[in-house]
Amino acid sequence: MYGASYNYRMRRAALLLSLMIGSSQGYWGYKKQPDLSSPEMEMEDGQERVKRQLSSAQITYEYLYYTDLILEGYASDTAEAFLTSPSSVPYSLLINSTLNVTMVQVNITTECNVTDTGKMCTCKDGYRWNITVCYTYRPCNNSTSFCSCLIIPDDNIPYCESPQNISDFRVEIKGSVTLNESFTTDLLDPTSGRYQTLASNITLALLNVYTKTCNPLHVSVIEFSPGSVVANYKMLLSGNISASQLSSSNNLVAQSLPGAISSQLLTLGTFICQFFNDTLIHEAKAEVNVILLPSEITVNPIQKSLTSRDTSQLVLECCVGLDGEEYNVSWSYDNVTLGVQPGSRTDMRCYSLAPPRPANNTNYTCTFTNKAGQQKGSTIPVTIIGVEDKYCGIDVNYGVTWNITKAGLSATTTCPSGKYGSLTRDCSADGVWMVVQDNCINQILQIALYNAQALEDGLGSSFVKVPEIIQQMTNSSGAVINNTAEVSAVVTILGTLSKIASALNNTFDVDVVTGFLSMASNLTDPDYATLWSSPKCPPASTVLQSVERFSQLLRADNGSFEIYLENIQLKGNSYGMGQEGHDYKKTFENLGVSISIDQQTISSLVKKSDVKITSVAFNTIGSLLPSTTEKLGNDSQLNSIVQSTSIQLSDSTSASSNILMSFKTNTSDKRYSQHCVFWDFSQKDSGGVWSDVGCTSRVEDNITFCSCSHLTSFAVLMAIKVESLALIEEITYVGLGVSIFSLCVCILVEWYVWKAVVRTNISYFRHISLVNITLSLLCADVCFLSSAFPSVMTKKLICLSITFLNHFFYLALFFWTFAQSVMLMHQLLFVFHHLRRRVFVALSFLVGYFIPVIIAAGTFLYFYPRDRYSHKDLCWLNPESGAIYAFAIPAGSIIVFNFLTLLVVISKLSRPSVSDKNHPEDRDTAKSILKAILVLTPVFGLTWSFGFALLTELDYLTRQIFTYGFAVMNAFQGFFILITCITERKVREALFNKQSSSGTSTATTTMSTSEAPSKMTASIKKKK
Repeated sequence: MYGASYNYRMRRAALLLSLMIGSSQGYWGYKKQPDLSSPEMEMEDGQERVKRQLSSAQITYEYLYYTDLILEGYASDTAEAFLTSPSSVPYSLLINSTLNVTMVQVNITTECNVTDTGKMCTCKDGYRWNITVCYTYRPCNNSTSFCSCLIIPDDNIPYCESPQNISDFRVEIKGSVTLNESFTTDLLDPTSGRYQTLASNITLALLNVYTKTCNPLHVSVIEFSPGSVVANYKMLLSGNISASQLSSSNNLVAQSLPGAISSQLLTLGTFICQFFNDTLIHEAKAEVNVILLPSEITVNPIQKSLTSRDTSQLVLECCVGLDGEEYNVSWSYDNVTLGVQPGSRTDMRCYSLAPPRPANNTNYTCTFTNKAGQQKGSTIPVTIIGVEDKYCGIDVNYGVTWNITKAGLSATTTCPSGKYGSLTRDCSADGVWMVVQDNCINQILQIALYNAQALEDGLGSSFVKVPEIIQQMTNSSGAVINNTAEVSAVVTILGTLSKIASALNNTFDVDVVTGFLSMASNLTDPDYATLWSSPKCPPASTVLQSVERFSQLLRADNGSFEIYLENIQLKGNSYGMGQEGHDYKKTFENLGVSISIDQQTISSLVKKSDVKITSVAFNTIGSLLPSTTEKLGNDSQLNSIVQSTSIQLSDSTSASSNILMSFKTNTSDKRYSQHCVFWDFSQKDSGGVWSDVGCTSRVEDNITFCSCSHLTSFAVLMAIKVESLALIEEITYVGLGVSIFSLCVCILVEWYVWKAVVRTNISYFRHISLVNITLSLLCADVCFLSSAFPSVMTKKLICLSITFLNHFFYLALFFWTFAQSVMLMHQLLFVFHHLRRRVFVALSFLVGYFIPVIIAAGTFLYFYPRDRYSHKDLCWLNPESGAIYAFAIPAGSIIVFNFLTLLVVISKLSRPSVSDKNHPEDRDTAKSILKAILVLTPVFGLTWSFGFALLTELDYLTRQIFTYGFAVMNAFQGFFILITCITERKVREALFNKQSSSGTSTATTTMSTSEAPSKMTASIKKKK
């Protein structure tokens, strides 16, 4: 039979001891040696106070201890009254016959009743259990409140403590502890043995740490989640708690890593203090009274224009939402301030003003002042339209009535019902309404944007709110993008969600990440390319960075994972700590990209932590990013898709690594160099820029192989400006100078010998073609040379004129060579059919000038309205738009025809006519053929074939040879024509005769009709 008993633990009983030096050492365990250097000393340290009195005979110490004493006996009010009676103390005890102990105060703290399951212990009034004891022992079955009655299974009975001064201030901390253990499904069941064991261990560990610096009232483990094992908990603390106390407690939980503390002042009355390290995350929050300002002030009208004929009363209104704050509201204008009262609207608080009609332009400002004296206002400009002032009249457009607006100003009005933002419309200086600028966003986007911004301000948990916002965006058919403002809204939502979730190290399941990537994929669809081109649109690099950040938050088990969307694809691998590493190889087959990270890198990472590697391929975002680089400037274009790879460790930090990639390029033109680049987000002003630092490239056919020493977003850029060769510009300009001089000399020579060399039809045909070829080339060379001056490039109209003239004169050059070639072919094939001069001249001028001017004018009229006529860096036709083909196709066709004509001439020279009695020697025939080639090649423009060869795929050395050949042959084409001119026998004879006769006429040889074909090549063939 068990009897009830009292367990009396005398907490803080005062014991007065009088003893000799050393008499108590060893028994009480006092190990500190007193300092005897001064005659008297008083020391107080914690719960121990020592007094020392010195004399020549002995030294006496008084120790004041607080200790506990357990008395066991039957419970009775008499025993309890005796122990606490003032007459019972002081009470002296003699311990070990040497130590005299005096009890000076007795307090009863704990009462225990013995049962068959242990001792059921409760605290007496005025005392309470230590929080650690509450979580060490299980509560009694009949316990009605937390930690009021505990079951003690043995004789090691804890004691109740004297309550400390508990502040009314409470702080709830939410955090998580990451354990180096494998997650199993039994941790999802709170009744399982492992769940309870881990929860108990974590609770006691937190209590042992936080009781040293704080005053914890309650600790509970909320749940366990995967990621090794993550225990989410909450703790209620009381008293004045400083950030340094929380930080020091955190350091004790994870002594291997320093705790990082950061505090953030948030709106709507919530202060949040967060600190975390690799194993522990804490969040403390407290509600405070924050005085707010209006988040948004709505004014009506947004602006107003008044004419002299407008006699209606001017009424202005400003409104704010019902935020529960009290404001003093005033209107001010022209140094006048008027206090106003709210109107009768129930959905908003609105304040109206009906001022007298102003004589001049006036700004009316509505100001809200809160209790703290802070102010926020909005201004309505009122413009007066004079009698002679131009203005835009009332107009209905975009479903909105646009009121009278003064010329040169912009009118702004609210969006139609169901949308948020504003509509803006400019009134031109001539008083003409311009196109409406739609800055409205639909209701779904507005709500999502507001929720994202509220989350950024601290409202709600990111674990809950981020999936909700993503689901709201992806599941709603109303989240359609129609303008640049809605593009900006989605970009802001993506950036805000990714930034918050990444900063808090959140992880999400595959459905949430897929929803986020789906939003980004839709936003970068080619259908929205025109919206992205607006200067008001945010940089597309924000989307790139948002996807790169959020893709790292995917919660994945060990193994591979994939997400496929239309414009974004994600692949990756997850490795557990200690797992055997292997090469990371991922290929996006349909996008032509592969990524590889070597086994050695992965093995070194998995020795220390769980590892997750994520690769994302962007199919369309590259076209939205600028192609500017520090190295290539603007002379480059994206030549592949963009892919991003990252390595995430279990402590939510990122790791760097060498990475090998291969990209299938869009263009494999060997004229242009390929560069492996990454997007450098550090250039904040422009949203980033492409850089090739740390990357090398190697090109094989249409595949570019990249090796980089870091991880981020990569792509291949192609330099669209051909690398300049040494001395190529010098050769060009010197050649042009020589050519222009030679052509001028050629024209003078033709003028000087004209009557002497055009006595026959054939000679006339030849020389009139030569003169027009010379004139066309001379004009074209002068125009081309003038475009070399930098000042010309800055003057658009002059450069445009030079482009047109270059096009026309170079075409005239080729068409006149075509006319000469046709004439020569006619004379060779139709020996007995002769052309009259008038017919030849008419046809030649028609072909030589009329057709070129038609082609040049048609090209200008087609491409110029589309702003795709001229080259962006040269006064020449645009090669990207196809305008260059208006020159290349006619010129190329004529070169082919002229080349065939040359073959016919060579054939005729190698087979003399039957009427020739004396067959020439083979050597003479070879000389005649060589001379024909040398003479007709520059005249027929065959040197331009070098330029057409450069349009084909050539290796580097061959391209250099053809480039130098084209520069030399074309720059000196005028010089070659001069050589052709003066090497003609009849020209030389005419010059010699004029020189020898001093101005007298020289006799000329008359050409018979039968000699016409051979006379056409008189400068080629040696007369026998």
